[in-house]
Amino acid sequence: MLKLREKLLLNTALLALVLILQLAGLMKGINTKVDSLLPSPSPSLLSVLTAFGGDVFLIAFSLLTVLLDVRNSGKLSRETLVFLVSAVIGLVIVGVLKVAINEPRPRNHGGFSFPSGHTYRGAIIAVYASNRWKRATPLAVLFALGVAMTRLLLHVHWFGDVLFSLLLAPWVYSIVKATQDSWLPLYRRVISRLGLGAFDVE
Repeated sequence: MLKLREKLLLNTALLALVLILQLAGLMKGINTKVDSLLPSPSPSLLSVLTAFGGDVFLIAFSLLTVLLDVRNSGKLSRETLVFLVSAVIGLVIVGVLKVAINEPRPRNHGGFSFPSGHTYRGAIIAVYASNRWKRATPLAVLFALGVAMTRLLLHVHWFGDVLFSLLLAPWVYSIVKATQDSWLPLYRRVISRLGLGAFDVE
């Protein structure tokens, strides 16, 4: 079993590799090949499934986790706070990279392609779920991979887009979790000043 530090180093190396290959244009051949090999199923069912990687589902899931914590202990758990912070930071990174890299989507779909925001949302939910509910890890992994596959089967993302996002989510989560002792005191001071005791952490 890899230790936490070794996992983070491996995750960082893989993430950097995919980003370098993307910036160097070396993912184009793989991306085009994967896109050409994938079928184009009826988009109606896929559109429903891909919504699990959308903003609405992420917000609903986040609210549910907060409500569960507040009901159980009157405060947020550290795991939930790490998830919420990771979701925000990761989506900012995704947005910045989309604009900076300006990769067109497959088959003339509009908007920026790299990386996949839907895949990141699905993956960050999966990382949190597997940390909070260990027994749910296989289901969480299938959830993230399922969202990623819908993006590929709908031909709105390249393989490199979803691969990067699948690697980005655990990387951001690990960094946020590892540094929580640094930023948590500031978070608590802000929550205290705003009088939002329910959003303090255990």
